[in-house]
Amino acid sequence: MGKIKNHIESRNILREYVKRFGKLPKSKVRQTAQERSMQFYNDCFPQQKALIDDESKLKAALCSRRAGKSHTAAVYLCKLALEMDRAECAYVSLTRKNAKQVLWPKLKYLNADYDLNMHFNNTELIATFQNGSMISLFGANDAADVDKLRGPAFHLAILDECASFGSHIDELVEEVLEPTLIDHNGTLLMMGTPSAACTGIFFRATTEEDSDYSSHKWTIRDNPYIPHAEEWLSQRMQRRGWDEFHPVYLREWCGRWVRSADSLVYRFDESKNLYTTLPTDEYDFEYLLGVDLGFDDATAFVVGAFSRNLPVFYLVEEIKRAGMIPAEIAKQIQQLFDRYEFTKIVVDTGGLGKSIAEEFRVRYRLPVHPATKQDKFSYVSLLNSDMASGFIKVLPNSAIIDEWRLLQWDERNKREDDRFENHLSDAFLYAWRESKHYCSEELVIPPVYGTTAWFDAEAQRMEDADVEALRIAESQDWWEELN
Repeated sequence: MGKIKNHIESRNILREYVKRFGKLPKSKVRQTAQERSMQFYNDCFPQQKALIDDESKLKAALCSRRAGKSHTAAVYLCKLALEMDRAECAYVSLTRKNAKQVLWPKLKYLNADYDLNMHFNNTELIATFQNGSMISLFGANDAADVDKLRGPAFHLAILDECASFGSHIDELVEEVLEPTLIDHNGTLLMMGTPSAACTGIFFRATTEEDSDYSSHKWTIRDNPYIPHAEEWLSQRMQRRGWDEFHPVYLREWCGRWVRSADSLVYRFDESKNLYTTLPTDEYDFEYLLGVDLGFDDATAFVVGAFSRNLPVFYLVEEIKRAGMIPAEIAKQIQQLFDRYEFTKIVVDTGGLGKSIAEEFRVRYRLPVHPATKQDKFSYVSLLNSDMASGFIKVLPNSAIIDEWRLLQWDERNKREDDRFENHLSDAFLYAWRESKHYCSEELVIPPVYGTTAWFDAEAQRMEDADVEALRIAESQDWWEELN
């Protein structure tokens, strides 16, 4: 028992030392108890502290990549949770999966390095403290996720990667998150790296002088924990062939808003690519269904239509929902099939998608086919050509427009940047690749018998027949005429 007791006492002493001094040497100048308990905050650099200490209730942080903004978020949440008993704090990202990948490890690192005595619920993504405070992680990419944020009363809410959100971010901030802060006069912090779209509440908060938000900005160059940043950036620019005015460099590594259509994956144009009514009275349409499977990420369904007599592909209906199990997906496909009687249903069979698609065929008797995914870059270029020609049409306020306006290429312009959603875009691409609108023939409607148009057409037909007969006669030799 003596050895066990000594071991426990030694471990408690070590825990108390780490809690008070972190990883600092013993020669560190003596601090107050409050300062010692916040050593993880003291280890932040000036720009991070300035953001955390800002007393504004609405704050925005515009940062480059690797600037340490996610670490700042973790420190800010933990600091408030320790300073205030039973504080409720929220970290919100585009998806719950993103929130878990970005912040969850950082909270655990802080807990281990500074002995914060946190308890982690890995299922609910809730970290709790001994004083009853809690940090909850959320996704907010669809209505169901957003609804989960309407009930709580937060002391601090941090919305991360704001530039990756679609147009629903305005509603999320103004109608959902801000009301959750009323009870405790809480604080809202928006954070992110600029995107090529240059739109939305985060763009306005970090660019407009009369904004209600207190704006903070810093880059990788301000991060003392990456002392070789300047050298690394110089080498990267040289490898990429960038100069100091390249839009990707300015956005990603200088934290500046720079609009650049060349960086966007899809070249949607409101003046060319919108329609209000499918012309079913004039043309016969065939319908296609594209499905992009997901669970943590959303499952997306896109219904497309084309006519053999039109060079246009129409988006007719779209559905996007996270957390769907195979039975729910199959039910949704069946409901859509009952309405549209699809010519073809194509499903993303990557990963576990192949086994799920096979289950749809065998168990649910759905005639699904694997989506064609090869050479995506080339087919996106062809789809953009259709967009530029006005041969792609979607309904106003379609959710896919948000994706098209935000989704951008990575630095090499060969892969889509995984910070942005592409589920509806992929489902649309799958359906579009199966469409036959590109080989359409113009629909010729004959004039009504007995009308002026009919007599004109008949006269033209007879004249054309006489001209063709004369052409044949003149092309024959005399011996062919004898025969």
